[in-house]
Amino acid sequence: MTLKKTGFIIYGITVTLLLSAVLGYNLLSGDQSYFLAGDATHGHYQIELACNSCHQTPFATEDDMQEACENCHQQELKRVNDSHPKKKFTDPRNAEMLEMLDARFCVSCHKEHKPEITRQYGVTIADDFCFHCHEEVTEERPSHADFKFDTCATSGCHNYHDNSMLYEKFLMRNMKQADVKKKPKLPKRNSMRRWQKKNPEVDPLQFHDHDGDKLFGKDAIEAHQWAKSQHAQAAVNCSGCHQISKEQSSEVPHLKQAIDTCRSCHEKQFERFTLGKHGMRIASGLPAMSPVDARQPMKPQLPHSQVTCQSCHNPHTLDMQQAAVESCLSCHQDQHSVNYKQSSHYQLWLNEVAGDGAPGTGVSCASCHMPRIKKGKKVTVEHNQNRYLEPNTKMLKPVCMKCHGLEFSVAALSDEVLIETNFNSKPDKSHPTFELIKKRLQQRLQQQSN
Repeated sequence: MTLKKTGFIIYGITVTLLLSAVLGYNLLSGDQSYFLAGDATHGHYQIELACNSCHQTPFATEDDMQEACENCHQQELKRVNDSHPKKKFTDPRNAEMLEMLDARFCVSCHKEHKPEITRQYGVTIADDFCFHCHEEVTEERPSHADFKFDTCATSGCHNYHDNSMLYEKFLMRNMKQADVKKKPKLPKRNSMRRWQKKNPEVDPLQFHDHDGDKLFGKDAIEAHQWAKSQHAQAAVNCSGCHQISKEQSSEVPHLKQAIDTCRSCHEKQFERFTLGKHGMRIASGLPAMSPVDARQPMKPQLPHSQVTCQSCHNPHTLDMQQAAVESCLSCHQDQHSVNYKQSSHYQLWLNEVAGDGAPGTGVSCASCHMPRIKKGKKVTVEHNQNRYLEPNTKMLKPVCMKCHGLEFSVAALSDEVLIETNFNSKPDKSHPTFELIKKRLQQRLQQQSN
């Protein structure tokens, strides 16, 4: 063996060992970024390093991957009564549909780590996928004859999984509503009042009752804030959240301890929080989301390095008005967020905060993205901000139609420019969907008269 060949072998071995060492350290340290096959989608990029969230076995079958998808998304699909469930494609009568698209599996349409072919909602197949099963639609509905075969979803008419707010009966029933309803108002939060009613024996704590002298000092501002908060009303003292001792008197609770402390009383809110983008990393066993790693534009100077309960809620003041607007705007710097304070919604919010508007008439960031959900007499705040994010027509019933008519709402939600300017003006015209609905209604009336 020549000296030259020996040198090449030694060089190859050295490079291999170095590469193995780097990759091995990367894997053992928990940072698996070098092993990613490509960028993850907008919905999953935060948990892309929790590989076993999706890849539960090294050689997963389609059924294994389907189970992984359903572990996170099945509950939501059931809630909206999935319009294209797996059983539709296992029905022998629809067997021919599977020849064009095997829609039994999520990964048929949503392939991760394929950024070059990934489009809105994480779809990785061609825009015309509806056409293959619905090519007869122009025969059944002549009004659709002029529509292009790739506009079913993009036109704002049909959502593949969730048509719970765009089906024909609902549209017909809610047409011709006023742009702004006579009494536009959001439901009033009542969790504290309901808790006090269930626990009449609990007396609210006063400032002199606080037990945090060793932690904060006798007259600390945090204690004054606490005394006016809902924590004091619910008799939650300083020691309820803080381990008070001389050794820890000046220490800030560790991040995980802080999250677990909030969770011990707010389990349902925590569960919903971890289903959304703000908390999904925690649910996957990863460190909490860092705003600097977000794909949405964020402010360069951020008030916190990780998103936790305390990022939005100061536990001493529990200022819900702060949490509803300023907490959001302290991080988000996309155009929709930046333009909020120039919108009529923000002016309504200022009026409510100042006492010039009735409770529930103001529109904050949280009003739309973390809305109040009323079930019977119970009103709760939806802490999963993903639930009404995409497609945005999910916002129609729980958000927009609390104040606006259906036609106005659909037109506004389908106007991308208007969304970016944060609805600082009215939509130019009604959505074309309603013209089709009116024509179809006229056809039915004519058929009945004949």
